[in-house]
Order: sequence, then structure tokens, then C-alpha cells
Amino acid sequence: MMSLQACQVVLLLVCVTATVHGAIHEIKQNGNRYKIEKVTDSSLKQALASLRQSAWNVKELDLSGNPLSQISAADLAPFTKLELLNLSSNVLYETLDLESLSTLRTLDLNNNYVQELLVGPSIETLHAANNNISRVSCSRGQGKKNIYLANNKITMLRDLDEGCRSRVQYLDLKLNEIDTVSFAELAASSDTLEHLNLQYNFIYDVKGQVVFAKLKTLDLSSNKLAFMGPEFQSAAGVTWISLRNNKLVLIEKALRFSQNLEHFDLRGNGFHCGTLRDFFSKNQRVQAVAKQTVKKLTGQNEEECTVPTLGHYGAYCCEDLPAPFADRLIALKRKEHALLSGQGSETERLECERENQARQREIDALKEQYRTVIDQVTLRKQAKITLEQKKKALDEQVSNGRRAHAELDGTLQQAVGQIELQHATEEQSPLQLLRAIVKRYEEMYVEQQSAQNNAIRDWDMYQHKETQLAEENARLKKLNGEADLALASANATLQELVVREQNLATQLG
Repeated sequence: MMSLQACQVVLLLVCVTATVHGAIHEIKQNGNRYKIEKVTDSSLKQALASLRQSAWNVKELDLSGNPLSQISAADLAPFTKLELLNLSSNVLYETLDLESLSTLRTLDLNNNYVQELLVGPSIETLHAANNNISRVSCSRGQGKKNIYLANNKITMLRDLDEGCRSRVQYLDLKLNEIDTVSFAELAASSDTLEHLNLQYNFIYDVKGQVVFAKLKTLDLSSNKLAFMGPEFQSAAGVTWISLRNNKLVLIEKALRFSQNLEHFDLRGNGFHCGTLRDFFSKNQRVQAVAKQTVKKLTGQNEEECTVPTLGHYGAYCCEDLPAPFADRLIALKRKEHALLSGQGSETERLECERENQARQREIDALKEQYRTVIDQVTLRKQAKITLEQKKKALDEQVSNGRRAHAELDGTLQQAVGQIELQHATEEQSPLQLLRAIVKRYEEMYVEQQSAQNNAIRDWDMYQHKETQLAEENARLKKLNGEADLALASANATLQELVVREQNLATQLG
């Protein structure tokens, strides 16, 4: 009886070990779920080959927590029913092309170094947080998609191609590098999008209007927005919205939100009191929701103002500004210039540090959220591959620097040859030689400027002559017209005289 139970356990969980090139990998099976551990780049093909007899049965394949730096769709081609692929917590980098995996529904790529990603038409859920992704391509499919790309290098919504922006239900682009957003670029998801997370980007402008029929949550907190404009009517039906910690000064008073709104958070901005007054006078229910939101989050009826001199309207801090946008823009530009030049005040420096630290805390929390427990041997292999990748990148930088140095050296040598100082290299110091080269370049620049000025002058002269010719042509046309009129008049007079002559001849005859 015990042997039968043991057999059943083996059927439920099969562990296979194999030695390939001195490395041991383990394969664990639970039904149609397979997990491969302790596999490396050199042993991956053999590990996958050992599953070929069961390839028809593999629906979920877990390769997480290994030191894999590369994998291709060709390696996975035998698994024709593969629906879930877990590649998280490896060291995959550069481009990952899985577009030909036409049955793959779920891909977990969290905690890698991938820069560009291509997925197939059946993808429904894509987890790719904590990478270096700057571009994602999705083959056109009919199903809804949930895309999680937090903490990457996305700079605009169009970094996700049209297929990735079509029929999206959940889109998480938190902690990327986006500076402008157009809701119109999500038009293909207008009837599916429910959650949009753009928190902790650098967004200063929102454009385009689309009616998102099912949008429930919109998070644009911790960005650089100064105006909550009419484009936000796209999110009129949301139940949860946050623009906390932006640079908001004004709100479009014509904005209207759903009666189902439950969360409205605009703390940590720099409002003009008048704009809050105008907006809330038209949206009294939103004002009540705002107070409830602040009360729930802080335990207070009003947010705490960072500047004691600020007042309140409703639950939010505000200030009466004679020229709201101009005042805030001038203040921000002055602060930016002061910080860049190292002359910012201690308060401004601390504020900048707080923003950077808050962003870093979010990054650290996200990495911890998706952290995978990895054994020390695999961890050391991952660290080694990561260092090798960094070394490769540095080698490329050094190589590029050497090429640039060689080009500069060639240019300088050419300049030396053009200097009319035959023995300068022997008789002059390097500093004198450099001055001579600079002087030669200045002379060349003057010559180029002179040539450009001459060309501009010649063009102006040509244009002037062309204008004169056009004027002369117009004058001649006018004269020709007058001459034609005079000739026509003379012909008419001549005809009249001929008729009179004939009449006179008739009378005399």
C-alpha cells in the first residue's frame, strides 16, 4: 500500500535531475505544470529537450530564478500548448522575441534587464516590471490585455505599439520616463480600459479626449502637471482618481465626474484658491468626496500645508495668485535654475531630495514585491553574468571613445598639415601648436561664414532682380493691354469710316 501511495506522489510531483556540461538541472512536474531549476545558458537546450516527449502536455513552464541571459522562441517551439511562461528573476537582456509563441497567454518577465520585448497575438497578461524596457510590440489579437510595465524606460505611450494599446483592460506604467500623455493614443481601448496607472513619471501635459466607457481608476500622482484641463473629461466615469503631488495650479471648472466617484485626491499641489472655488461650486458632490478622501487618508478634515502661509479651500491648500500660471512658472524656473547652478536654498534642495527619495522608495518597494528567493549558487551566477554585461557595455563605451579619439586625432593632424608652419611641431610647444590650430579653425570658420554671407547676398540679389523683372513684366503687360485697347479702338474707327465712305459713294452715285 505504501508503494502505491509513493507511486501516486511521484505521478503528482516528478523531480528529474540531469548533468549537462558539469551542471545539474532539476525538472519538477505537477500535472501540466513544469518547473526547471538550476539551469544555465549552456544547459537550457538539453533541459528543454528532456521534456520533448511530454511537450504536448506542457501548459505552464517555470524557468524563474535561474541565471539565464538569453532564450529564444525557437527553444520553446516544441511546446505547442504553452499558455504560461515564467522567466522572472533571470538576467535576460537586450531584445526578447517571443512573437511566434502563438498560444502564450501569460508571460512573467519581472526582474530582468530586457530592453525590447515582442509578444504574440494570444497574450492576455504581461508582467514585465523592473526591466529596462523602452519598446514593446504586440501582435494583433482579439482578447483583452493586462499589461504591467512598472519601473522601466518607457518615454511615451507609443513606445507600446498599436497592438499593445488595443483592448487593454489594465495598464500599469508606473515609474517610467513619460513626459506627455495623449488619451487619444488609447482610443483602441476606449471600451475595455478599466485601470490606468501613470504614477511617478514626469508628465507635465495631458492631451486628447476619449470616452473611456469602463475606466474605474486613474492614477497620475507624483508627476509635474500644472493644469487639470478638459482632457480629464475622458475619465468622467471613474470611481477613483488621484493627482496627488503634482504642480497643479488650475482646474477646468467645466469638468464633471460620475455620481459613483468615491476617491478624489488632489493633495500636495499649489492651487490658486479661485480655481478650487469655481470648480467645487459646480461640483459640490466632488467636494464632499474630496473631504472624505482626505479624512480617510490623514485623519484630518484638511490636508496639512507645507507652507504655513497658505490657506485652504475645501480640503486642499491654496493661495490667491494674481497671475496663476505666470507666477508658478516663474517660481519653478527660478527654482530649477537655482538647483542646477547649486545656488538653491536649503528648503528647495530638501524638497528635491524628498521627491527623489520618494521615487526611490517606490522602486525599492516594487523590487521587493517581485523578489524571488534564489539560492546562493544561482545568485552568484546571476551576479557574474550581470557584471559581464556591464563589462561588455563599458568595453563598447571604451571602443567608441577610442574611435572618437582617433577621429579627433586625424582631424587635428589634418589641421596641423594645413597650418603654414613647416617646422611647427619641432620648434613650438604643444600649447603654441594648439593655439595655432585654434586660430586656423577660426580662420576656416570666418571663411565659411563669408561664403555663406556671399551666397545669401547673391540670393538676395537674385530675388531682387526677379522682383524687378516681375514688376517690369507686369508693366509691359499693362502697356500691351493698353496698346491692344487702342488698336481695337482704331480698328473700330476705321470700320466706321469705311461704312461712311460706302454710304457716301452710294449717295453720290
